[in-house]
Amino acid sequence: MTLLSEVWDTTRMRLLVEIDRRGSLSAAAQAVGIGQPSASQHLRVLEAAAGQRLVERNGRGSRLTEGGRVLAASVAQALAALAAGEQELGALAGLQTGTIRLGASTAPGSYLLPDTLGCFRRDYPAVDVEIEIAASGEILRRLLGGRIELAIVGVDNADERIALEPFLADEIIGVAQPGLVQGMRGTLDPKALGELTLLCREPDSSSRSFVEAELREIGIQPARVWELGSTEAVKRAAREGLGVAFLSSYAVAEEIERGELDVFRLRGRARLTRNFHIARLSSRPLSPAESAFVTTLTRCCAKQATYAQACVADGSQRSRAPDAATG
Repeated sequence: MTLLSEVWDTTRMRLLVEIDRRGSLSAAAQAVGIGQPSASQHLRVLEAAAGQRLVERNGRGSRLTEGGRVLAASVAQALAALAAGEQELGALAGLQTGTIRLGASTAPGSYLLPDTLGCFRRDYPAVDVEIEIAASGEILRRLLGGRIELAIVGVDNADERIALEPFLADEIIGVAQPGLVQGMRGTLDPKALGELTLLCREPDSSSRSFVEAELREIGIQPARVWELGSTEAVKRAAREGLGVAFLSSYAVAEEIERGELDVFRLRGRARLTRNFHIARLSSRPLSPAESAFVTTLTRCCAKQATYAQACVADGSQRSRAPDAATG
């Protein structure tokens, strides 16, 4: 009987990983640089050695079986280790090359990464960065599955196989259309939420998880909960006066600065704070390119933190100001 260890090569390894990433055998073959007939033959060799089906085909494409996903996760880690070794050799030769497969949750991915990528590209033009953005829970699943190798998420806890390193503080703040809620000095009585619609992200969102835990602790149930598909959709709904939302300060800084959203915090409660973390598999150290990226991320985000804090502070001052009608 042929063993998997006897038929593995990097082409077959990459093929299995790319099928998982792209959901299509033809797309995976193209990514690896081989024709589809050759890809099908490689897959038959792997399945014969594994003694089971690794890929299921349907009208929309191909997907890995449970056994295929288990194998692809191990293969992705092996390929990542090989790539890290190549980068180490490049670093010894004075080069900075490689590919970073990065995942980010929505807030850091949409509001922190663009500036960081600009800085990083200027300093390390030979390093490629492949980016996937999704809710924190999904990003961590992709990290465990080997689809990505480095992640930026807003969770404080993760699977024991994942190492988390904090790099930036964030506050989840309440926002609403100006004049929608009657606060007092920039705060809102938590009981008022019982008469309001809460606008929120999907269940995998870490900011939603923080807010739900806070509301459970104080025993408050909003009048309605509207689940929207993205941070941008939540902000638009809040600007239209459809309800209130709790979002990352980085996500709403510009709207607050322009006066499109009012800021509030819950009266009598501590500020809802968290850290953004760099996440990686505990068993895998950062490659030289990834280490350089983390250094750039930390440096660039310090400037963005100053801006977001200033916007929130100014917005809070406006919320504390007395209405013109009341003097």
